Amino acid sequence: MEEILFQAEVRETTGKGVARKLRQAGFVPGILYGPGEEPVALKVEGKSAGTIVRRLRSHNIMADLVLKGSAGEEKIKTILKDVQKDPLTGALLHLDFYRVRMDRPVAMEIPIQLVGESVGVSQGGILEQELREAKLEALPRNMPDRITVDISTLGIGHALLVKDLKLPEGVRALDDPERVVVAVLAPAKEEEAAPVTEEVTAAATEPEVISEEKAEERRKMKEEAKQEEAKE
Repeated sequence: MEEILFQAEVRETTGKGVARKLRQAGFVPGILYGPGEEPVALKVEGKSAGTIVRRLRSHNIMADLVLKGSAGEEKIKTILKDVQKDPLTGALLHLDFYRVRMDRPVAMEIPIQLVGESVGVSQGGILEQELREAKLEALPRNMPDRITVDISTLGIGHALLVKDLKLPEGVRALDDPERVVVAVLAPAKEEEAAPVTEEVTAAATEPEVISEEKAEERRKMKEEAKQEEAKE
């Protein structure tokens, strides 16, 4: 997995006013938490953090946090669990780091990257990627930063499922094994108009033949209708 490194310092004060001043000074407010550990308020170096976050495909990634405090400097293995940004400017507002232990498995959502050109697509099929991130469980050192899926042999009507993913040793998928990752659908067909038969054509073009019996029956129906209207 590619090494991602954040630089941070412990901060003693919290609050909206403090966070605003930190951003003005070039820092991003953050927090470090984890099982059995007290949460630690952080101020993360903003310029390098912004560069890292901009090139990430997913914020749920493994990252090293170099933390400076009163006791010195410590390098901590974490998962970047949440990234808050200003919806208008895109500026970083807050970062959440989850402390992990190297001897305990972690669960993460890892991006799925498709490679190759599907033979089905070249034949006119439509490629549909149903799953863009797979939930995996592994020890931190074994967790990949992406899953590569070769779709070159995928034909029309074929699909690749979670159980078909090729995962590194020591990594297991937590999603439903039968869930579709990617499929190639047949192209939509235009509905053909129903053929017009000779019988239908004849019925549409030939005038209706009314016998004397039908004419008398229609006359009686009209008379009965008039009588009903007169009664109302």
